[in-house]
Amino acid sequence: MRSKLKLAKSGNKRDKSSLMDTLSRQESSTALPIAVAELRMRAEELLQAKTAEYHLPQTNEENQRLVHELQVHQIELEMQNVELRRARDELETALGMYTELYDFAPIGYLTINREGNISAVNFGGAKLLGIQRSRLLGRKFGLFVSHGLRSFFSEFLGKVFASRCKESCEVKLAANGNSPLFLQIEAVANGSGQECSIAIIDISDRRRAEDALTEKRLELEGFNRSLEERIAQAVDELRMKDRLLILQGRQAAMGEMINNIAHQWRQPLNTLGLVIQQVQLYHDLGDFNGEFLKEKTLMCMGLIQHMSLTIDDFRDFFRPDREKEVFEVNQIIERTLTLIIESFKNQHIGIELHMDAHPMISGYPNEYAQVLLNILMNSKDALAGHKPEDARIVLHSFEENGKAVITITDNGGGIAGGVIDRIFDPYFTTKETDKGTGIGLFMSKAIIEKNMGGRLTVRNTGGGAEFRIEV
Repeated sequence: MRSKLKLAKSGNKRDKSSLMDTLSRQESSTALPIAVAELRMRAEELLQAKTAEYHLPQTNEENQRLVHELQVHQIELEMQNVELRRARDELETALGMYTELYDFAPIGYLTINREGNISAVNFGGAKLLGIQRSRLLGRKFGLFVSHGLRSFFSEFLGKVFASRCKESCEVKLAANGNSPLFLQIEAVANGSGQECSIAIIDISDRRRAEDALTEKRLELEGFNRSLEERIAQAVDELRMKDRLLILQGRQAAMGEMINNIAHQWRQPLNTLGLVIQQVQLYHDLGDFNGEFLKEKTLMCMGLIQHMSLTIDDFRDFFRPDREKEVFEVNQIIERTLTLIIESFKNQHIGIELHMDAHPMISGYPNEYAQVLLNILMNSKDALAGHKPEDARIVLHSFEENGKAVITITDNGGGIAGGVIDRIFDPYFTTKETDKGTGIGLFMSKAIIEKNMGGRLTVRNTGGGAEFRIEV
């Protein structure tokens, strides 16, 4: 009998576990009347099975033991009932919190079936769609999407049900008189595959910011293109102005060149005049003969050839260089000095030339010669104004750090400290208005630094100024 009671107790525990499973399943079910009926039927079946196994106790001891066990079972059932009620209360509390979070979430939540009909929606979703929550149930969500994106949304919904994975996209809602509304949609099919849960987030502000940023970027790109065009145009204009300044500088120097040509030709012309007079004199005296005529003819032709070479030198000097070429600096110095040496002699200005090397540079030889001429003329004017006892200009050519360097030093008193930083500015001159244009040194600096990539500087020495050209 004791073994039968133990079996009954063991069986009772299994039955209680089965009963708990049934209760747990029924707590989560929405059909409460059906759950109660099934529970009652299950209890009756368990009672009938226990009745078939039950045997009346034979002794008082067995009766007492049976009563004790029944009391224990009663206590256990009461404790289990307490636990079940507590679990039910916690479940109801959690369900209420979940419902509240779902309904009042700042993000819109919807449930849509395969046909695209809305079966559930929270207040956030209803607010985004602009319709009362109760009126949304059963309506197609695709009707709220912009007409041009409805086919896209249908394809997206089919992809969600097919993949059973989380998918996302962006759509624009149909216009309703207000500003366009853009939504980010995240959707995933539920376990049964008949419905999907959708979260919708308003990204209108972000889209408008992105559109504004794109518009600003396009405006900036257009402005940059316009700015590049204006810069290119301004550079072309500056280059044109530089060329005009160089041309003006050359034209301004032509007056000096004409004067230099006059000095270069004055001596040969005087000699030609003396030869012609000598021929006439020898003819009148009767000493005229063929040998004399030949000698004087060769002399005159030599003088004429010298004058022709002078014209060629000046013509080449004013011919603009078209392309860069490699040339020897000392040759350009000597060619420039031949154009002015007679003029400087007439003004009692001595010129010294010291060549420590034979530097070669790549550039424009005629423009380089024009720079030398401008600086030499500037030194000549300084010497004429200062009038030192031993007026002289010293040219020194050498190589330094792989560059060809020329220094032109005079003893003309130097440049005033207040203007030495401005002598390379355009149209700045220390001479009288009718004697200086202020573009010679500016043009010289532009030629050396812009056209030839070199450097032109000036400094005062003990008794004058020193210009330094590095290329």
